[in-house]
Amino acid sequence: MKTIQTAKGDLLATIQIDINKADYEEDVKKELKNYQHRAVLPGFRQGKVPFGMIEKMYGSTVTFDKLNKKVSEALNNHILENKLEIIGYPLSDPDKQQPTDPETQETMSFFFEVGLKPEIKVDLAKIAINDYNIKASDKEVNETIKRIQEGNKKDDKLPELNEELFKMVFPGKDIKDEKAFRKEVATEMERQYVVEAERMFLNNAIDKLVSEVKFDMPDAFLKRWIVANSDGKISTEDVEKNYDNVYSKTFRWQLIEETIAKANPELVLKEEELREFVTKMYFGNLDLAGMDDDMKKRLDGIVDSVLKDENQRENIKNQVADNKVTAFLKKAMKVKVVDTDYEGFVKAVLPQEEKPAKKTAAKKTTAKKEEKPAVKEEKAEKAEKKPAAKKTTAKKTTKKAE
Repeated sequence: MKTIQTAKGDLLATIQIDINKADYEEDVKKELKNYQHRAVLPGFRQGKVPFGMIEKMYGSTVTFDKLNKKVSEALNNHILENKLEIIGYPLSDPDKQQPTDPETQETMSFFFEVGLKPEIKVDLAKIAINDYNIKASDKEVNETIKRIQEGNKKDDKLPELNEELFKMVFPGKDIKDEKAFRKEVATEMERQYVVEAERMFLNNAIDKLVSEVKFDMPDAFLKRWIVANSDGKISTEDVEKNYDNVYSKTFRWQLIEETIAKANPELVLKEEELREFVTKMYFGNLDLAGMDDDMKKRLDGIVDSVLKDENQRENIKNQVADNKVTAFLKKAMKVKVVDTDYEGFVKAVLPQEEKPAKKTAAKKTTAKKEEKPAVKEEKAEKAEKKPAAKKTTAKKTTKKAE
């Protein structure tokens, strides 16, 4: 078996794999022998079916599987051994690949096209961005208090601003007068505003970086890769229509994020960070140090259960990663803090979009209650399969917990 890599253009290469029948023939025979030992056919005892019959029944399928495995291993090994930084995974090279037939060819050549990652330089300190410190205005506090009253009215009568309402809205807090109540409402509103401002900061930072960090990408290859990776759900026409505004931006941000993460290993997630996030999400700021061992074990069991769920774990990883990236970018970028109220924030960051609904300071309280093969089997007219080479853009690289 022989592997050859040649440059095909900017950020593109072709990997050629030449394979002889001798490279996989023994593996095929060994697998067919295993089939023979397990086979049960009418008229034959188990393990006594003639090898020729087994070969006729399963030879083509086993040959295809073993050939594909050899080619996939060679492709992956070449990428790893040569430390190739690739985007996506290799695709069959349409310009060079010719039909192959292991039954008639002693030697076959397989050609794969690979997209290579560009060299990216990110100088975060030169990129200017606003961060919004949102304060609740008197008008917004008044509107929120009015909604609280509307949500808790009885017999179509609004509740008075008295201690009964204060206790119902903020149980556990000793609020005696309207001034203290207004202050607590404003504090709760601003706590929620922080979450919204953080989310908008990250969105704006991504847009800024994608726009201002310049580098080339193997766009033609990526368009083919998107279609091939969609399992028939995305057409070439769809990709062409949405590439610049959607797909290209996604790839560019992933590459920028990966570059930042490589230079700043503290951004890589750790398991204890995920556990800490789940603990705070479910139990708030409980005094864990003061708990007995049995209670700690119960809490650990709940955290384990949450993180074992694949979907929940992925969502939590994304949230923790976003929090870490946001905090990092705030320190690294050229940030200008803008003091504003909520209406000013909306006008600044969403000038062309519909104003989002405001969040109330408190809830209504009246209720009591597989890897795929790399070889195309021409003779059997099977669909082309994808190689098992390393995929690098399927997930964000900064979001893996160690």
